[in-house]
Amino acid sequence: MAKRQIRLNNAADIRKKLPELSGKKVNIVRTSGAIFFVRIEQVSGDILTISDMRRTKSQWEVSDISEIIIDFEA
Repeated sequence: MAKRQIRLNNAADIRKKLPELSGKKVNIVRTSGAIFFVRIEQVSGDILTISDMRRTKSQWEVSDISEIIIDFEA
């Protein structure tokens, strides 16, 4: 099957889609340019609780994220 991507690359789009992304695996591009493959565990306002593939949990603010990339089957 072909894969498609949804790219949320501005704060308004990211905030709008966050409730739908809870529990999903996504790629997050931070404002520093670093890219992380994580699972979004919880969304509380502008704070994301995420876990990486080593199951290390951390919290990030939406303002520290420049883009969220979601892969899905077409």
